[in-house]
Amino acid sequence: MHRSPYILAIDAGTEALKAAIYDLQGTKVAAASHPYQTHFLRPGWAEQSPAEWWGALVGAVRKTLASTVVPVEEIIGISADATTCTLIPMRTTGEALGNALLWMDVRAAAEAEAIFQSGDPALRYCLAGVNAEWMPPKMAWLKAHEPERYGTMDYLLEFTDWIAYRLTGRFTLNRNTVTQRWFYHTPSGGWPLDFFATIGLDDLATKLPPDVLGIGELVGPLSTAAATQLGLQPGTPVLTGGGDAFIGILGQGVTQPGDLGMILGTSNVLSALAATEFHSAGIFGSFPDALMDGLNLVEAGQVSTGAILSWFKRTFMQEAEAQAVARGQSIYQLLDAEAAATPPGADGLIVLDYFQGNRTPHTDSLARGAIWGLSLNHTRGHIFRALMEGIAYGVQDLLLTFAHHGFAVERIFASGGATKSPLFMQIYADVTGRTIHVPRDAEASLLGSAIVAAVGAGACPDFTTAAQQMVKLTGSYTPDIARHEAYHYSLQSYQATYPQLRELMQGMSRRGQ
Repeated sequence: MHRSPYILAIDAGTEALKAAIYDLQGTKVAAASHPYQTHFLRPGWAEQSPAEWWGALVGAVRKTLASTVVPVEEIIGISADATTCTLIPMRTTGEALGNALLWMDVRAAAEAEAIFQSGDPALRYCLAGVNAEWMPPKMAWLKAHEPERYGTMDYLLEFTDWIAYRLTGRFTLNRNTVTQRWFYHTPSGGWPLDFFATIGLDDLATKLPPDVLGIGELVGPLSTAAATQLGLQPGTPVLTGGGDAFIGILGQGVTQPGDLGMILGTSNVLSALAATEFHSAGIFGSFPDALMDGLNLVEAGQVSTGAILSWFKRTFMQEAEAQAVARGQSIYQLLDAEAAATPPGADGLIVLDYFQGNRTPHTDSLARGAIWGLSLNHTRGHIFRALMEGIAYGVQDLLLTFAHHGFAVERIFASGGATKSPLFMQIYADVTGRTIHVPRDAEASLLGSAIVAAVGAGACPDFTTAAQQMVKLTGSYTPDIARHEAYHYSLQSYQATYPQLRELMQGMSRRGQ
């Protein structure tokens, strides 16, 4: 039985925008999604259309409202999360200057390397290297290669803040993504202006909205124009959101130091909260006050995970779709069944999951994927299992990196598309040797945005209380110790692959630029 009041949560992911209505017990009352396209114009490039985003937002919200009897007057708050470092150059008129540069766009690899070589103190967040996904490299590339668009730009927005602008008409930035991706540092006073000047972006400060808001702060009331298009009540409070993966750990119940949340989607993001600020090579962060005041967010991640499985299905499995349908299965269920029939280790196959570069621990945007150990004995089931295992090896590599730098992970929570596959989740548990807890709501980012809106609207006193009230666990995966030990050799082989192939991969990537 649902009870008012209600929250409207928005999650803008890589492939689609989702909207959902929640009650204050964390029950999803209604939800809908609407897709949009990614345009891969050249190797390493990835762009999306803001016009398609708005169409998706209107479509998803209206479909959500149409599927429930919840009166719009009982929706007390709206919050949105979105992919991080998906950047939109804007005019003050509200015009988007061309397509947005998606988070996975790594065209700025050379700029990222040059920025890292500057050695500026602002690089405390990324001691192993600057990621080409982040804002400064992308803006340096834009200034060098598209100076007219860069010069015409009045404001630079994140995807999350673009949604907030379209809902309210107010230009703001959220502290979550600017801390993690733009080198904002609260203890040092905020914007690293000297750093921007050092890397040739001395005029960037004039293109940043003046207000940086904390998670859950009021952006403004929902405008009449937006409310009319969306079918909502004008004046509904719009609360500041953040990056999808990081808002998502609130939706997993991660609010205390020692807990780690994994968002398993197109990419994987591992995030944890630390009591004190620290910085080490091989991880990103820690980011002070990026999610919750007084705590530091620590991050690691893989650029290509679910995207690799999607690539395999899209490229090699079109004819098998009919076979799966005939069996009453999805194509992924068919592939899971074939992978489950192969032994752990996939009979010697190793997959390096760096298809679109490496985020951590190497921070190498020029790295690329690899599959080795192939023999004529291998089937597509072997390959699909090896893809899943390679992704899981990447997670274990990151957990070992955390441990190496003295960060103790107590509990692991996982949400996202991979949780729909018991095989994949058991592989994660077996490879890592850790129990993995799964919340009831697999769409943790949506629930996280609902938690943000509930706190920002005054319905809950803080994020910890809201998470305890709204997050429910549904089960866990316990590792098989024998399989964990058997995976040790394959993990070592995975870890040895990148150093052996690094120069070859980087050379080939530069050749294709």
